[in-house]
Amino acid sequence: MKYIPVNSKFCFIMLCLFFGGMVMFSIVDAFPVDQSGCDTQRNPVAFPHEMHMENFDCEDCHHVYDDQNNNELDSSELYSGNPDIKCSSCHDSDNKIQTRQAFHRLCIGCHNQTAKMNQPTGPTMCNDCHRPEAEAPEEYEMIIRGLND
Repeated sequence: MKYIPVNSKFCFIMLCLFFGGMVMFSIVDAFPVDQSGCDTQRNPVAFPHEMHMENFDCEDCHHVYDDQNNNELDSSELYSGNPDIKCSSCHDSDNKIQTRQAFHRLCIGCHNQTAKMNQPTGPTMCNDCHRPEAEAPEEYEMIIRGLND
């Protein structure tokens, strides 16, 4: 058997590339890519709001952040029919994170995180959420069309 010397610098560089790649993949999963180039003609999303209310606090999704990134939302504002609680009431063309990006970041980001923890999770692919059936949602679902919801 022939002895092949191993260069310690080479090993160090390979380890850095390996662990650097792992970090990059985790960042990509935690912060989904910019979805602004998505086809605007996709089907709507039938969002199971009630199911999410059973498993999460309202403030997990609804938020008003201060300069220190603390959620200052007054939970008494969270009632059905309040137009100010829709994502589009803040996430519009004047905001750096627009409505579509906010939905994709929050929804896909949360689903990716729960999948990483080996917990049951929701969909992460476009057509898993944007389905023709969303035009006629189940009783427990609400339609999210995107730009105005």
